[in-house]
Amino acid sequence: MSEQSSVLQPDLEYPKIRPVEALPHPEGSEKGVCLRDPRQFAKNVLVLPPPVFFMVAHFDGNHSLRDIQELFMRKHGELVPLAKIQAIAKQLDREFFLESQTFYEQKQAVVEAFRSDPIRQASHAGTAYPGDKKELRAQLNQLLDSVREKEAEDPPPQNQDLSLLISPHIDLHRGGECFAFAYRELARHTPADLYIIFGTAHQSERNVIALTRKSFSTPLGVVETDADFVDRYNDLASFDPFEDEFLHRDEHSIEFQVLWLQHVLGDHWRGKIVPILCGSFHPYIQAGISPREDQQTAQALDVLRQVVAEYSGRIVAVAGVDFSHVGRRFGHLQGLSPRELERVTHDDRQVLESLHTGEAEAFYRAIEEKKDRNNVCGLSPIYMALDVVRAGRGFLLSYDQAVEDDAQSMVTFASMAFYR
Repeated sequence: MSEQSSVLQPDLEYPKIRPVEALPHPEGSEKGVCLRDPRQFAKNVLVLPPPVFFMVAHFDGNHSLRDIQELFMRKHGELVPLAKIQAIAKQLDREFFLESQTFYEQKQAVVEAFRSDPIRQASHAGTAYPGDKKELRAQLNQLLDSVREKEAEDPPPQNQDLSLLISPHIDLHRGGECFAFAYRELARHTPADLYIIFGTAHQSERNVIALTRKSFSTPLGVVETDADFVDRYNDLASFDPFEDEFLHRDEHSIEFQVLWLQHVLGDHWRGKIVPILCGSFHPYIQAGISPREDQQTAQALDVLRQVVAEYSGRIVAVAGVDFSHVGRRFGHLQGLSPRELERVTHDDRQVLESLHTGEAEAFYRAIEEKKDRNNVCGLSPIYMALDVVRAGRGFLLSYDQAVEDDAQSMVTFASMAFYR
């Protein structure tokens, strides 16, 4: 028998890693690299020691297992048995980290299960936030209590109608107080009949808007999605807004807002939501054009304006977003020097200042003129919300930063309220 196993699947002879995240080990680079699947087809996080990561980094579909064996020999002066590299490939395949038949079968099963469920199940309960209802309410109350006596950076008016709320979508551990500033403000107002929640589609694929008719479940209960509103949009749109519906399955940017809405509005609230995941504006940034210069995006926004205008009840929009993503974790080689931190803070403040007018184009140009060098992941949801609801003047409630010293990276976030 040859050194290479005869039972190895053909698609593992030239293994190809799926688009997954490679994150520094929290205990340092000598411990290795953590592989995580943001789409959650692969549930486990794999820790790859540096020599293994070197091999897996060449799982690109172009290098055979023997090629990788030779590359490792050249780099490290050590001959790794081919059987060991095969075992690594097989493990990644079993864990659904490779582009292979194993993964495609798993993906099909997961997609079909999602489509057949009328409810969008809580994806992050028990991980990003407590899965127990009592424990979750206690955590959210604690966060609200932490800002009870704190003033907003730019105190909003007391006698105007809230039109749009910007809230973070970073985890509660790091962004909890910023969330609390946002939903403390929302709780001051009479509940709306409908909350349109614009979230970031971190794994956006084809369309700029992804809708779902599914209601959202969390440990606090089920919030109904307004299927009539969604169906009306579908009837008028020139594209299929459900084509990327599967993105809703594990996207947290909307789920976290639903949690907070349920908590501050209480069990007596009987309104509905419309969850909208917003795709990337990166092509427009690179081309130096407005999103409205793209015919499909302009039409997608115009249809949404029309359906909003036809709605007979009171609407409030919510944008679940973060701002800058900088440092080595996000592909920036310079890390986080004091000068870099100062630059990012300055850029963020300019972007937040552009939001005070409530004009979508002013906000977009504040980011586009610097080619989105800070990776503002809330660009498309904020732009769409401003464009659709004509939000009025914005007031900054809170701005904060989450710095990861080990990863030399930072995420920034803010909460704002808009009134017209």
